[in-house]
Amino acid sequence: MAQNSDSYAALDLGSNSFHLLIASFSDNKIRVIDRHKDMVRLAAGLDDDGRLSDEAQDRALDSLAKMADRLRGVPRRQIRVVGTNTLRAASNAVEFMTKAEAVLGLPINIISGTEEARLVYLGVANDFAPEQKHRLVIDIGGGSTELVVGNNTPRQLESLPMGCVSFSMRYFKNGDINEKSFKKAVNAARQMIGPYVEPFRGHWQEAVGSSGTIRSIGKILAEQELSEAGYISADGLEKLKNQVLNAANSRDLNIKGLSEDRRDVFVGGFAVLYALFEELGMDGLHVSAYAIREGIVHDLAGRLHHRDKREDTIKQLISQYSIDEAQGNRIAELCARWLPAVADHITTPDTEAGPLLRWAAQLHELGLAIAHGSYHKHGAYILGNADMPGFSRQEQARLSFLVANHRRKPKPVGNPSYGVTADWPLVCVLRLACIFYRRRQAKQLPANITLSSKDANKLCVNIPEDWLLANPLIAADLEDEAELLNKSLDIKLSIQQNHSEQS
Repeated sequence: MAQNSDSYAALDLGSNSFHLLIASFSDNKIRVIDRHKDMVRLAAGLDDDGRLSDEAQDRALDSLAKMADRLRGVPRRQIRVVGTNTLRAASNAVEFMTKAEAVLGLPINIISGTEEARLVYLGVANDFAPEQKHRLVIDIGGGSTELVVGNNTPRQLESLPMGCVSFSMRYFKNGDINEKSFKKAVNAARQMIGPYVEPFRGHWQEAVGSSGTIRSIGKILAEQELSEAGYISADGLEKLKNQVLNAANSRDLNIKGLSEDRRDVFVGGFAVLYALFEELGMDGLHVSAYAIREGIVHDLAGRLHHRDKREDTIKQLISQYSIDEAQGNRIAELCARWLPAVADHITTPDTEAGPLLRWAAQLHELGLAIAHGSYHKHGAYILGNADMPGFSRQEQARLSFLVANHRRKPKPVGNPSYGVTADWPLVCVLRLACIFYRRRQAKQLPANITLSSKDANKLCVNIPEDWLLANPLIAADLEDEAELLNKSLDIKLSIQQNHSEQS
């Protein structure tokens, strides 16, 4: 199949449904090429130990096989697959992801709740005309609910562990519905929402909702003429509540406008939205046709056209932690110069290795804001655990691994659940660059100091003899580094002196 270089694809592996969007852009607006949705009910497959059942995995893999076929016409670098709440929570997520990535032939990016909220906001924001109006955006998914306030950009983001699948299973077991269970579900949701009400209250002029639960409720109210089309009123929601409580079981929810495939999880999602209306004091909610997948497509297009949110996040960290930006950039430039020497021996994809190494160089002294001792460990911890807009959890783990190993004894990957492998040649480039700029000299390293590599376990630094004699401390550091790499990683680092003139 011929590939369409103008197309972008987002595959959202949600807790209730898997959504595929293939689109292009016209006047900076999304033009849909293809959509596909499967009700996978991934969250329903979680047992008490947090394991995804074989049945749920099989449903998901069958869906992904269809998605893979539809994705064949899209360039690989213009596809992003995102996993949300259930894949964040599942104890055997790695087992499932290994099988899923084999079916798709693409990596799955697990994102944090706040990153999910940011992408939802980005999608919804592009469904409305640009205004300075402050908006509250609500997205009720299968396992989590995202709340965001902002105008052109998000200002306050929260992700709460409540969704249509998880609440339906927890409070309406076997589909049974009664006033007591509904009240219990609403109160549980209000308890989760309560601590976050004040930061949101009074900071928005318009409320917008997205995703299946909210769109389904909006459709029901419109068909029954209980609210205007594309809007959910508090009064309409109250009238719909009476219809919900008239049913003894979700099988009996014969509500005009409610689709058959939404029935089993409808009451849980409805309880969450009802609680949000009560706790946030909302009069109404506009319904958006856009959601996280539109946000992913916009974000992906931005990455490929010099509007990468990750770059903004790196700059923000540099400023927030008062990192020596000049030193970070010096080391980043040297890393970029030497990266081609190991390019044939690294496992990190070419398109990722350069930015990853640059960001690690710019942030390698992040931990100094906490303490000088073991600052590489402090920096690695921050990068592995902070909310970093634009980054997936795997990207954060790779960045954390590089920073953790830029000095001292190399340590293996600490958490294999992220699917991160130790790319030691990449680590070595960063370590060597840090050694050569340890004195923070402003002068650029001479061009005739070069790095070469015959294989992944052999590195050679070529240095003019007179330069090495003039820099005995760096020479000593290199000798120590060669011994450490050999002992810890079985990597042979040789120092080749040549007699060319120092530039």
